[in-house]
Amino acid sequence: MRIQVPKTELANAVSKVKSVVKEKSALPILSHLLLETGDGCVYVTGTDLKTTLIAKVDCTVERPGTLAVNGQRLASLLTEDEEGDATLALEEDGVVLFAWGSTEMRLFSMPADDFPPVKRVESGAEMVFKQAVLKQLFQKTAFAICTEQGRYNLTGLLFELRGGKLTVVATDGRRMSLATVDEPMDTDQEIKVIIPAKMIAELTGLFSSDPEAEVTVRVESSHVAFRMEDMTAISALIEGSFPNYEMVIPKKHDKEVVVGTEAFARVMRLGFKMTNDKFRNVRLCMRADAMQVVAKTPEVGEYAEDIPVDYGGEDVEIAFNPIYVLDVLRNIEQERVCLLLKDTASPGVIKPYSDAPVETYINVVMPIRI
Repeated sequence: MRIQVPKTELANAVSKVKSVVKEKSALPILSHLLLETGDGCVYVTGTDLKTTLIAKVDCTVERPGTLAVNGQRLASLLTEDEEGDATLALEEDGVVLFAWGSTEMRLFSMPADDFPPVKRVESGAEMVFKQAVLKQLFQKTAFAICTEQGRYNLTGLLFELRGGKLTVVATDGRRMSLATVDEPMDTDQEIKVIIPAKMIAELTGLFSSDPEAEVTVRVESSHVAFRMEDMTAISALIEGSFPNYEMVIPKKHDKEVVVGTEAFARVMRLGFKMTNDKFRNVRLCMRADAMQVVAKTPEVGEYAEDIPVDYGGEDVEIAFNPIYVLDVLRNIEQERVCLLLKDTASPGVIKPYSDAPVETYINVVMPIRI
């Protein structure tokens, strides 16, 4: 194999793909990237066996072939003198020539045949989405994905397309975040899969905010692939069933509090700073037109502050983990939020305050016993 490739473009591709490559692995080949020539291009592939990223870079192919080179090493070298073209060539004894300008070096490599076979997702349901739409949906919900491996079926994001409506949901058993697309899609496809958290994190970084950029999603029984212009991301799906999220959303609330988003976030940040790992709770005391935020933590101190709200119901108190509330508020763009409550022991609902008939962002947070 021998190619001439723009160094800046190769550096960009390697920086995206190497995020799934482990610097140290029980399988040494997994610390390497696979470079494989195509028709006037080279494909750069990295994998951890569950998540695979493939970047396409246009180049001049002088001798087709494949090679496997240490991902972190190559990425580090590509940060030097990025202008101009570079030569990559596999020489005798598995040595890789890497040269640009007057610089020339040789890297030890591993046999490309040792690289794990790349899963090709070529069948199953296929649909096209705007990258910016999926990016926003993932950002709004991924914080609620469970990190406890003992609850494996919750360690990913539910991706559901039903009746032309795309819904993504994450939960860790103590909170749930649900986001949907504003307008229904013109499709009769139906999909319900759980995409691992790592794949969601990779995609959030890869997706463009350009409103016109698209991504093609193909789903098989065990894998999902996201194909963009010069990038492909493939992941195994999480097996198991996801909780019935519609049953989790409380249906009856008789207390609705409307509060400024930034004011609410400010007092919750202050309340959080007055808690510790052992006592991570902030109490909200509702009364007519005001909400008092209280944090009392042994060995830390006390904090209390009133902020104005739109509320005319009976007095009620409820306590939440402030981190859970702040995670939601960071993802609400509207100036005001709506807090729906029933009583001290029932879960609360936090959502943007809107007159829109269709709710597109709902968060359910379990209270802490007072």
